[in-house]
Amino acid sequence: MIRIHAPVWVLTALLFGACEGPDDDDSAVPAEEFEPSLEYRGDIAVLRVGGTPYEMGFQHGTLLRDELLDGAEWIENSELGLLEPLADYYGLLDEAWANSYPDVIDECQGIVDAMEDDLWSMERCLLVAYGDVVLEVMAHEMGCSQFVVEDPATVDGSLIHARNLDWMKVDHIIDHPTLIVRFPTDGVANVTFGFPGNVSPYSGMNAAGVALASNEAHGRDYPDREGRSHTQMTRQLLQEAHSLDEVRAFYEAEDHISTELVVVSDGNTGEASVFEMAGDDLAERALVEDGILYATNHFIDPDMAALHKVPGEDSSSRYQRLADLLEPSGDDSRHGTLDRQAAVAILRDTHNPVTGETHDPDLEDGGGSLANNGAIQAMIFLPAEGALYVADGGVVVPQNPFTGFTLSDLLLEPGGGSPDPAVLP
Repeated sequence: MIRIHAPVWVLTALLFGACEGPDDDDSAVPAEEFEPSLEYRGDIAVLRVGGTPYEMGFQHGTLLRDELLDGAEWIENSELGLLEPLADYYGLLDEAWANSYPDVIDECQGIVDAMEDDLWSMERCLLVAYGDVVLEVMAHEMGCSQFVVEDPATVDGSLIHARNLDWMKVDHIIDHPTLIVRFPTDGVANVTFGFPGNVSPYSGMNAAGVALASNEAHGRDYPDREGRSHTQMTRQLLQEAHSLDEVRAFYEAEDHISTELVVVSDGNTGEASVFEMAGDDLAERALVEDGILYATNHFIDPDMAALHKVPGEDSSSRYQRLADLLEPSGDDSRHGTLDRQAAVAILRDTHNPVTGETHDPDLEDGGGSLANNGAIQAMIFLPAEGALYVADGGVVVPQNPFTGFTLSDLLLEPGGGSPDPAVLP
């Protein structure tokens, strides 16, 4: 069922104002045809915003006001409410102001101005937008897993990029799964899978066929007090990059403040890479001849591995499980038989190869396996086909059906519809 949250003709006049709207060829919709809107596909919100960063933020804050207030109240009554003053104590708020991209600050300002509510302050918005750095400094354990497969690993040679985003049980994210569709005035239209207030995304794909998603790692030392957040880099890249080559050049030019792995897939060339980054150091692992690439929360490049803490058993067990499932010689190899439904099965896998245990699918936040460890989002990108699937439902998130979307539909192109199949059960 599709529910329109607010009359788009009212929002167009009230929110979009006199902004000129998208003018890049990849932005898909002419300015005169774009209308900011919010609709629901099942439980998944589809938010469309356009214009300058401030205008997109203002539209975001107006259309998702109730959801943002729900999130703010959840923060106030959770351990994240304690994290905010600690982040301020460690100087992270000042760093967020100093190190955030101007576009991020402007978009946050737009949300805050639209909200006009102390529960969603500029400080809160910026800390959320600086979240990867905050999580690393506060030493929170992560459990993300990603893989990219193509010919000869897939049945038909198609490029599949899948990931579980795994933090802890964050009710605001689980209860409000949101596809944020941006039509920037200057840049490439793009889609991110996030939550209300998510200015700097952890996962997304753009109209140029580039998909990016990040996995946190923990540095041995705080690598720098100056530099850019990797999730904020993802925001910038989604509106700027047309290829893996452009992503690589961007990362090589930037100063990296956190320790991070970012998996990038390019639907135009069929290429994919894991970028392992910490401070001034960067290594790249490319898709191999066997058509597989995978990552959890620790570095594999020998030089980079010395820059982060010894990986926990959980990250190592998930990495080994991906090897078992994806490598041609893996114990439970699915190499050569992979398609989008098989990718879902991997995201749902509950076997821990270190302990030998296969856990109940309903186990949450434990078990050291791909699906059990506390995934709060699960998704599949098909960048060559312009499609994506996202898990729709509560915990344990990957066990839910995956709802499909096409970029042509999300970007309001003529003839846009659902992928085939529309749902991966």
